[in-house]
Amino acid sequence: MRRAWLALVAVLLATLTACTGIATSGPIEEVPMSAQPPGIDVAPEPPQAGITPSRLVEGFLQAMADPEGDYAVARQYLTSQANDGWQPIGAVVYDGSVTGDAAEASIDGMAIGELDAAGHYAAQLRAFEHDFGVVKQDDEWRIGVPPGGLLLSRYIFERYYSEVTVYYMSTTGTHVVPDPIHLPESKVSPTGIIDSLLDGPSESIARAVSNAIPVTVKLGDNEASIDPQGVVTVDLTGLSSSLGDDARRRIGAQLLWSLTSIPRVTGLAVTRDGLPFTLPDSNAQGVLELATQQGYQVLSRAVPTPELFAIRDGVPGRLSETFEALIRQETRYSELAISLDGGTLALIDETRTVLSMGPRAGQTSAVATAGLSNLRRPQFVLGSLWLLGDETDGTTRLIVVQRGRDPERVAFDEVPGSRIEGFAVSPTGARAAIILSHGQERSLGLGTVLSASPVRVVGWRELELIGDQNQRLSNVQAVTWSDETLLGLIGTKGSQPSVFTAHVDGSRIEDLAPSGAPVDITALARQGGGPIAIRTDTGSAWRYDARTRWHRLADNISSVAYGG
Repeated sequence: MRRAWLALVAVLLATLTACTGIATSGPIEEVPMSAQPPGIDVAPEPPQAGITPSRLVEGFLQAMADPEGDYAVARQYLTSQANDGWQPIGAVVYDGSVTGDAAEASIDGMAIGELDAAGHYAAQLRAFEHDFGVVKQDDEWRIGVPPGGLLLSRYIFERYYSEVTVYYMSTTGTHVVPDPIHLPESKVSPTGIIDSLLDGPSESIARAVSNAIPVTVKLGDNEASIDPQGVVTVDLTGLSSSLGDDARRRIGAQLLWSLTSIPRVTGLAVTRDGLPFTLPDSNAQGVLELATQQGYQVLSRAVPTPELFAIRDGVPGRLSETFEALIRQETRYSELAISLDGGTLALIDETRTVLSMGPRAGQTSAVATAGLSNLRRPQFVLGSLWLLGDETDGTTRLIVVQRGRDPERVAFDEVPGSRIEGFAVSPTGARAAIILSHGQERSLGLGTVLSASPVRVVGWRELELIGDQNQRLSNVQAVTWSDETLLGLIGTKGSQPSVFTAHVDGSRIEDLAPSGAPVDITALARQGGGPIAIRTDTGSAWRYDARTRWHRLADNISSVAYGG
């Protein structure tokens, strides 16, 4: 929801930036981002005299929502020795309850995820218990065995933590790549975000990005602050004054897009040890305006075509309230893909042996696919076409067709005994969501895309999908990207297939509950999440958006696709 504010910010920039500049008078403030009102009322109290073991542990768990003073309130629940050794770094997110009696207290439940020291979340479902080893100190109960880090109930995590997206540069230097983290609300401030950015990228994308900010750079004495006009001034130390314009542009883009997790940010100024540090393309007041940085954000650099495309009775066309054929030829088609701007079309014929590409309004031509058969699931990403095809021995391969090049097989570090069933590459081209089958079961995981020669997908790891009541989603059939960090997928909860959205780290899952049995899915990737369309097992096409929910579009459909 917070990133959806970016669309509003883009609309307002024309009026805001006219008066944007570094403030020469008035207050400079360091403030946490505005949050939903229910999420900022945490006010833990120290333990009261005569507190029981169970109440002691409950108070400690509540106090871990407040990081102020290195968790000063939470530390008051610990014995002196336990306090000296406790390191509140990283966290287990759990569902559970406190049990105990007059002399002991523990927690029993399920761990549903973990946060590392930098705030990267990993969903995982496992049994969890912890005995807090309560003991008497100065005739009062205190905790003698605290957890290894933080313990956050699902309630605390969802209410008092915010998703923040920090950005790093693609290895080509042409756009920023998101790396989501989760921070306590009180830490979501310019200083908190820049601190997190300087920690470096997560392991999951480190090989697909570069950090424009040199590793020697740290926050300076003035840290980072935001003025009433939404301009953030970041003071850095360790910056070289000899950095060229290209390096400075990338630093500016990485800093400014990371700061957009604070909705009212409109611009950036950087100082080096308190002195102005020039960023190219800054305005006369030395401010790099957000409006000048849209080209670095894949989902902002071009307006995607909002049209939904489909194949009906073998004919490709545009689907709205009616079906409008794009071309009419003797060839019948089974699947299609369309580029982000709607200008380039890719078609797979009914035999699934011929791939054709060309301008949407012109003539398509066949593309050699080196003897691959069963071509399927075409998708455009950053101007390149990705698809699946089978070798003569039945092995499934990922294929990429880059501009001006012949199709090439993508090198994939396969999981032994598995087969690729589906995939979707992220809008920034850094991640690939890949569905693997193992016998009768299918699982969804994420890999890192390396723009080498050949293109490689490495480090595939299964994404645990934990729904309501800690129920695992299983048997994922299809996947797409609705945002740069949000997936749309078809999976099974219990015994029924449904459509879900899932955050790339598994921290947020929503059941969209469609009509019918979905078998294929597509989405229009937008900041904040775009519309989703599905095809059911009966050939019906449905579209979902937050305002109208599900809307039936047409029947006899064999493929649906938004631009990508």
